[in-house]
Amino acid sequence: MHHKYAAFIRFLNFIYDLAILNIILLFLFLRFSPSVINVSDLLFNKVYFFNWLNINFAWIAATIFTNVYTLRNLIYFKEGVKNSFNGLAIFILFVVCINFFLSSVVFFSKKDLLIFIILFSTFFWLARLVFYYFKKRYNLELYAGKRILLIGDESAIDEVKKTFYEKKELGFVYAGHLPDSEFHANNQKYIENLLASIQLQNIDEVFFAKSSIKDEELYNLIQTLDKNTIRVRVIPDFFRFYTKFKNLSFHGNLPLLSLREEPLQNILNRLLKRFFDFIFSLLVIILLASWLFPLLALLIKLESRGPVFFKQLRSGKDNKQFWCYKFRSMRVNVNADVIQATKGDQRITRIGKFLRKTSIDELPQFLNVFIGNMSVVGPRPHMLKHTEQYAAMVDKYMIRHFVKPGITGWAQVHGYRGEISNVEDIEKRVEYDIWYIENWSLALDIQVVLLTVYNIIRGEENAH
Repeated sequence: MHHKYAAFIRFLNFIYDLAILNIILLFLFLRFSPSVINVSDLLFNKVYFFNWLNINFAWIAATIFTNVYTLRNLIYFKEGVKNSFNGLAIFILFVVCINFFLSSVVFFSKKDLLIFIILFSTFFWLARLVFYYFKKRYNLELYAGKRILLIGDESAIDEVKKTFYEKKELGFVYAGHLPDSEFHANNQKYIENLLASIQLQNIDEVFFAKSSIKDEELYNLIQTLDKNTIRVRVIPDFFRFYTKFKNLSFHGNLPLLSLREEPLQNILNRLLKRFFDFIFSLLVIILLASWLFPLLALLIKLESRGPVFFKQLRSGKDNKQFWCYKFRSMRVNVNADVIQATKGDQRITRIGKFLRKTSIDELPQFLNVFIGNMSVVGPRPHMLKHTEQYAAMVDKYMIRHFVKPGITGWAQVHGYRGEISNVEDIEKRVEYDIWYIENWSLALDIQVVLLTVYNIIRGEENAH
């Protein structure tokens, strides 16, 4: 099916939902007080008119926020059901809030609210059930897309094919490829074969992916394809760096391609994160540290001689060194800055074992967060010696220093915390840390904090 038909189905879907919503609202509004209000009066009665308007806006806002009408929903069943469920749930929450908290009168009784939710949900899911049934029954390909011929390096072509398959909504279909190695042998014959293949396979566009053809020859080949009214696109060789493809910007005539997207490059996002860190650390210091720190200090002192706090130089943002604070959980030893803690480590004290197991030993780092050289959520800071060691082992290791280090992180809530025993362990941490940097949001930080609390309550096997 052509793109415009897919767009029409989405539009039809939106109109159907909105129509059902308003028919049910009209039915319920008239049901309230039929002797006083009729259809024409609805528009002139402020209470009903504004609540009708609010509910319609709530539906539009909920569906935009949860991507209910995206093309992907038509193509992918699971994603469509998930987004539809989320949209409906948020909308119902909006309606409950409008009815009981934001409106000057409660326009739905509990019974009528239940009738509204049941009726609207039934018709909403019925339409989707019918759509997905017919899509599967008749194997409808809602967006056939353009047939693409790929020219270039085999490994790059594999990446492009994978992208086409995984992102059908892009509207590209793999229709074959030609290696460009043959181009140098006999240029004219190669061009003739290429044009014949395009004709034979009904090719819409030609993509050059990591082509080894020299620039001047490639330019001439593109000119030939232009003359034959064949559209051409060139994919730059950045697959090994990329995880996202949204980073091309023009500064005057200068095209700049960023290797990764970093939401925290935006000053407003940095201010938002800093505000969250400041408030969160302040609350921890006032509500927890004020009484817990003196108690723990006493227990640490009673068990072994030495300072209450253990401070250590760690690698921070932009690889700048900073003093990281913890409760001392080991007996004072000369290897503290060199050897990481391992399971059954003899240096760990009894109170230290409890502090490490519960992650309470990390609490003084909220002072680091308050000062501003750490964040609540971010990649964990490592000892200077380990930063040097891991940077030599893992190519992208230093990328994790693009942001402030954190007390907890995306890698930690996925089980990568504590002792690092092999290369794969540090590689996975780096992978999770880079994903966090590229996908940062305040909601993600809150999610990590909640998961950390859950993990602490549940107990973590790697905490020692």
